[in-house]
Amino acid sequence: MLTSISDYPGYTEFCRRAAEDDACFAGFREDPTYSAVVTTKLNYEGQDYFALLRQRGFDLSFFASLAAHDRIGGVRLAAFDSIDAIAPQTMRYVKVLSDLELLFGSLDGASIIEIGGGFGGQCAVIAKRFGFARYTLVDLAGPLQLARRYIETLSIPNVAFARFEDLPIDGRYDLVISCYGLSELSRLSQVMYLQRVLLKARAGYLLWNNEAMKLYRDWQLQFFGNETIYSDEVLSLLAGARLADPEFLTAEDRVQDTRMIVWGAR
Repeated sequence: MLTSISDYPGYTEFCRRAAEDDACFAGFREDPTYSAVVTTKLNYEGQDYFALLRQRGFDLSFFASLAAHDRIGGVRLAAFDSIDAIAPQTMRYVKVLSDLELLFGSLDGASIIEIGGGFGGQCAVIAKRFGFARYTLVDLAGPLQLARRYIETLSIPNVAFARFEDLPIDGRYDLVISCYGLSELSRLSQVMYLQRVLLKARAGYLLWNNEAMKLYRDWQLQFFGNETIYSDEVLSLLAGARLADPEFLTAEDRVQDTRMIVWGAR
């Protein structure tokens, strides 16, 4: 049985190779095997995220601090008004950062855990804004190797890398983040994360995008052994969890039928 839709040899093996091979690492972000899971292609090229950031009055000078991020991995850049070209994917990371700041305030000194951290892009953007005490990236072994190389290339401190089985049973976290990763896991894996991480976090930010999986129940039963947890059930399982106000969502979120689930406070 699979544990995630990204849990297949082509993707995980590519991550391992990109972490170990300089030439592969130089272009990993646009490689079809990798971008099939951690996509760089957005329907609106990040322009809807940028428009929302400007509407919020986000400090556009912040983008200058991210220039080194998009020099890694050979990612395609897009043009935006008033700032230098950056990857649409990076624009999404900044929009999530802005969400977190509005919802929870400063993350200085926080213990943060991200489930399904990809190559570490979201972590790296948050690190440029806040001095967290510890940031734990949780993923499969291959993606963690790649994330470690990316994070270490940027010299970002206080980052830990862990598979689920490495997480302490008695762990406590100020904030749990999962941008799609948790919603793409099997039900069994979701329940395990719920018990070990989500219920032990003071606050949470989840982008949940698996509503379309309701159309593929037979596939889920074949490869996952059960149907995944959908957003309405998540809301019933987490005390105080709610759907974020509609103004937090953009056109990209609506195209992907994404729910933003949040709870708690820093």
